[in-house]
Amino acid sequence: MIGLSNFNIAILHNDVPPGADPSEDVLDQVDSVVKCLSKLNIGYTIVPVGDEITQSINTLVSQRPDAVFNLCEGVYGLSGLEMNMAAVLELLRIPYTGSPSLSLGLCQQKDLAKNILSANGVPTPKYIVLTDNEVYSLRGFKFPLFVKPVQEDGSLGVTGENVVWNRRQLTERISYVTKTYKQPALVEEFIDGRELNVALLGNNPPVVLPLEEVLFVGQEKILSYNAKWIRASRSYEETTPVCPANLDADILKKVEEVAILSFRLLRCRDYARVDIRLSGNTPYVLEVNPNPDIDPNAGYAFSLQAAGLSLEEFVERVVGYALSRKDHP
Repeated sequence: MIGLSNFNIAILHNDVPPGADPSEDVLDQVDSVVKCLSKLNIGYTIVPVGDEITQSINTLVSQRPDAVFNLCEGVYGLSGLEMNMAAVLELLRIPYTGSPSLSLGLCQQKDLAKNILSANGVPTPKYIVLTDNEVYSLRGFKFPLFVKPVQEDGSLGVTGENVVWNRRQLTERISYVTKTYKQPALVEEFIDGRELNVALLGNNPPVVLPLEEVLFVGQEKILSYNAKWIRASRSYEETTPVCPANLDADILKKVEEVAILSFRLLRCRDYARVDIRLSGNTPYVLEVNPNPDIDPNAGYAFSLQAAGLSLEEFVERVVGYALSRKDHP
């Protein structure tokens, strides 16, 4: 690892207004990165991205940090604009941590990501994208189906009602998603199996960290919004993460290979998380998450701990990755 004490790092994050959705709150991650950089004796500047985008850009231009730790998950409260701030950094020629704008955009559009994965032989649930009042055929599909917004993250819009068992429920849920989130609905076959979160770190190739399995002890067998973010909810209480997951060696190898291939196909960089449902011996990729949550209480941090890596060591590594791209950000 190159010496980092002489560098200045800008921590870029989306502004979090009062009453913001918990999935948009990155301030715990910002605090964690600040503590890590302080321990590493690395200078830093915090650059929030609010409604006045030019202020953030002017700060970056005037201070010209050696690299940016990119924790920006959206602009104007829209997660679909996450890729845009990464693109700004590319235009400014400032190296930054995590995945490039292309990867962020592809993974945000879940149908595009699934198109790429399935075209390259990666198992992913059979899917179709639908809008309200659209005439559609379910030929070849089997109930139950799972319905969610096509371009949200953090399980926004995901509840137990997203699993539908007949055409009436499907039509109602498509209408709800379309009207509530102002976007089409991704409809895919529901995979009844083990839920695995696969954390990856590094490049060429990335290293697979110990896998986390999400155990569902209640009736809800999905990682819903409440299960992720609302600690006082029953769903949260009935969702238990276990890391490392207990898998046979041959299955573990197959899951790791699928995760690495997904990472590469979607042009991820530095660190990512691949969400998988294991049905029998087949690992179905549900989503690929570039720049996943690195809060100490999040799944990625659990995998780091199981690998014997502290968050401080993680921050040091990814900052080093960014700085190594200083001449070609």
